[in-house]
Amino acid sequence: MSTTTYTPPVNKLLTIGEPESVNPDKWPDYMEFGLDPEHIPDLIRMATDRKLRDLEEEDYEDEDPDYWAPIHAIRALGQLHAETAIEPLVNLLAELKDDEWMFEELPFVYGMFGPAAIPALAAYLADSSHEMYSRAYASNGFNEIANRYPESREECIAAISKQLETFEENDEELNALIISDLLHLKAIETLPLIERAFEADKVDEFIIDLDDVLVGFGLKEREEIPNPFAFGNFFEKLEKRGSSISPDQIKIVTSDTPDTTPPMQKARPSTYGATGNIIKFSGKRVTKKKGKKKR
Repeated sequence: MSTTTYTPPVNKLLTIGEPESVNPDKWPDYMEFGLDPEHIPDLIRMATDRKLRDLEEEDYEDEDPDYWAPIHAIRALGQLHAETAIEPLVNLLAELKDDEWMFEELPFVYGMFGPAAIPALAAYLADSSHEMYSRAYASNGFNEIANRYPESREECIAAISKQLETFEENDEELNALIISDLLHLKAIETLPLIERAFEADKVDEFIIDLDDVLVGFGLKEREEIPNPFAFGNFFEKLEKRGSSISPDQIKIVTSDTPDTTPPMQKARPSTYGATGNIIKFSGKRVTKKKGKKKR
């Protein structure tokens, strides 16, 4: 844990502990702790304090309240619309590694910052030196910005499309993930570009295929799966990806299946692809969750 001193009222965030929800609508009003714009520098310092929330440390304890302080700090910065925090929090993506909770919440915070965050997110997404999944979370930030600021939708679509235009150089998974963002934004005008990426065989179809896109854009009816075990070419796709997952590793999850997910895995379900070996089937589509090294 950090030995850095934080003064009131910022130090109150060291005592809150594990958040109850990743849904921004259910976040506390951090202004009630006495926070205001003058505390932004200390909040940025807390948000980026890796000694507080370092999953690489063998002895880290997620039961310690101060372990959760950076999460509360980024939320507070979002609620304050702290534009000076945009660059530090976008750059934070490069440091997170296995901190999936932080990965999941940062796009919400970018959405709170609004259109001012678009240039920094676009630059991060375009930088191939960054890890592929962190770039995908940057792209997801455009969805949240467009959701909160509909007038910025075209600018967000343009930023994602610009990256997809380099589909030949992009990782196939990244292409799939940013196509998912375009689908989320209902950017049907990008369909010709998306089709070119698929035609070039540069999209990971385990994450999303052209049928998903056409259905999402309302151009095709989704085919019903009469049997939840009828995965079609699902395992063929896995084999193509070099996966050794077998049918007995598949967990079937229905709406009445008890939720036994550990607390640290209850971050917002991502639209993103995955690197772990847990596959959940909801009855509608199959998603694969990105695992963390530690919980």
